[in-house]
Amino acid sequence: MLSNFTAAVLLTLALFTCFYINQICTHNTRLVRSVHATQNKTTAHERLVSADPVRAQSSVVEKRGVKLKTTKETDTSRDDKCTIAPESRFDCGRDKLLSQTECEERGCCYAPLPSSAGPPWCFYPGLYPGYKMGPFTPTTRGQAATLTRDTPSYLPRDISTLHQITFKVSDILCYRMAPELHAEMVCGMVTVSFLLIMNRMNTTVAPLLFADQYLQLSTALASSLVSGLGEHYTPLVLDLNWTSLTLWNRDMAPHVMLQPTPALTWVSIGGILDMLIFLGPDPQSVVRQYLQVIGYPMMPPYWSLGFHLCRWDEVRNQINAFLTLHLQDVQWNDLDYAEKRRVFTFDRWRFADLPEMVQEFHKRGMKYILILDPGISSTSPPGTYPPFEDGVKRDVFIKNATGHILIGKVWPGPTAFPDFTNPETRLWWEDCIRDFHSKVPVDGLWIVSI
Repeated sequence: MLSNFTAAVLLTLALFTCFYINQICTHNTRLVRSVHATQNKTTAHERLVSADPVRAQSSVVEKRGVKLKTTKETDTSRDDKCTIAPESRFDCGRDKLLSQTECEERGCCYAPLPSSAGPPWCFYPGLYPGYKMGPFTPTTRGQAATLTRDTPSYLPRDISTLHQITFKVSDILCYRMAPELHAEMVCGMVTVSFLLIMNRMNTTVAPLLFADQYLQLSTALASSLVSGLGEHYTPLVLDLNWTSLTLWNRDMAPHVMLQPTPALTWVSIGGILDMLIFLGPDPQSVVRQYLQVIGYPMMPPYWSLGFHLCRWDEVRNQINAFLTLHLQDVQWNDLDYAEKRRVFTFDRWRFADLPEMVQEFHKRGMKYILILDPGISSTSPPGTYPPFEDGVKRDVFIKNATGHILIGKVWPGPTAFPDFTNPETRLWWEDCIRDFHSKVPVDGLWIVSI
């Protein structure tokens, strides 16, 4: 029995030993295969890297602990820069319509939308390259700095170096940017090209563009409540839903684009950039600072706030009817009062008693205004129309390219036009008004452009 038991135990140990050895052999084989596979993968990777120099450089740098961005990562980074809400896009193609290729050649983002109206499809990415500003340097006129652009923009005749000066007068921040700063800037001048009234600016939302015939500046706004910006028929609060306004009060009319960010972009065809920023801090202070720049309006006479009536044709019967009802304060006359529609005269037949009528108005507490066109008849017989003859002697009329008086056609027929840039013209104009007032004592003049 013992012999049989011993034999069974020995057989069991032998079998266990064989199973253990088999397991060890199998495990070692797997380890060897794993190491060999890893070596093969490493060798394959090295072959792939050797075939691609960019990836080779990336691999070497990775071993040194610095990770370069792969092409895929660069695309991802670009996607991040182009992930901008549609209402916050700033147009990269205001100068012309761009294809996707043309847009991306400018370094801008291209992302079509369902509609071509509204947000632009081609827009600036975040941190688009632009000017870098150097340190401020104190000068006799304020703080000066130089702005430089490392690479040209996409505009022709781009200006790579700009000079700016900033100074403060009272509560108005005055700012000029130009290729040169030889011209003096007076903070109280009316001829500034751009007035900005806000309590906060952020011009980093889109690049500053400054070329020979193109200026562009964008800024975020502190509020969506925007008004003003030139003459236009709109509600008091402007629509920021991708609207465009033109400031027609200048010959080279700037354009202002509004968007719901809220933000605006100001574009002009050249010149220099003058900005006045009214610091407030409240609306009353802003209005006061604005008036310091443009000048205070004339206080209107009290009678100008009364009931006015203007007529073409004989007015006496009409006036008597209104005076009976005590309804009239001021009477106006159109050009039919003038003889042959020549200013500084009155019709001796239809308005023969004009001086006496005006005196009668004054006795009744009324005022009288008549129209005065700055166009002087040039075809009156010699010795019959002093305004033209005296103007010729004093050389007050606009000339044409040949040096002769420029003649146009207005109400009196052939007409000469005073050159009010000439100081002598202003004196001549005052003399004409003074002479006519001595005959017809008007209380005001309705001066119109032609």
